Amino acid sequence: MDSQQIRRKLSPLGLFAGICLCVALLSSCANSSDGDIEAYCDLVEENFEIGLDNSGIELKDLDALLDVSPKTIVKVVEKLRNSLADIAEIDELDQLFAATFDPDALIAQQTFEIFNADECGISAEAIAAALRINQQIIETELLDFLKENEVYAPWVEKIVVSLKFNASVVQGAEATFITPRETGDALNVCHAISLWMFGVKEVEGSILIFDSTREVVRRNASDTRCVKV
Repeated sequence: MDSQQIRRKLSPLGLFAGICLCVALLSSCANSSDGDIEAYCDLVEENFEIGLDNSGIELKDLDALLDVSPKTIVKVVEKLRNSLADIAEIDELDQLFAATFDPDALIAQQTFEIFNADECGISAEAIAAALRINQQIIETELLDFLKENEVYAPWVEKIVVSLKFNASVVQGAEATFITPRETGDALNVCHAISLWMFGVKEVEGSILIFDSTREVVRRNASDTRCVKV
């Protein structure tokens, strides 16, 4: 086939179609490299701890988010992910403090929250409110456990219980007697909460029992039993 035959086959209509195809392919490639904003927003909404201070988010969650992050936020998510990885590997307290309050990580978190509010309609306030609701559900679960399993114990109605959280992860519990207690009640409360924390929830944390403002019983996370203070 000579050059004249080639030129005849490349009619204006065929040439235009070819150009359109190239443009479409280039556009498709550009979009595929720009993440997936819908998937990104869905992941942020489903894992609302992402980006919050003292969150219980795991590296795998940020890795998943990184895979779908739009290019305008991908560096920020990468910084959050790497900061979390660094903190997980630190043993020295002074290094942990420095990493936790890394100015670049704090700026990244602020940028992250602003992006989520603008692009996904998810504000930091809404995330914090959802997190608190989730924490209240867990606290109610503990109270129900105590009432159902200690139905004959006279101390159930004498105490106020609160949990300590890292995002949605239980890290400790406190119980305060608001009316006079009987001998042994404080230890029994500690034992019951221990059963729920270590047995049911399978989490570690400290348990503190107070008589009004005075601490009377404690179980540290590393201990195997409750002891009088």
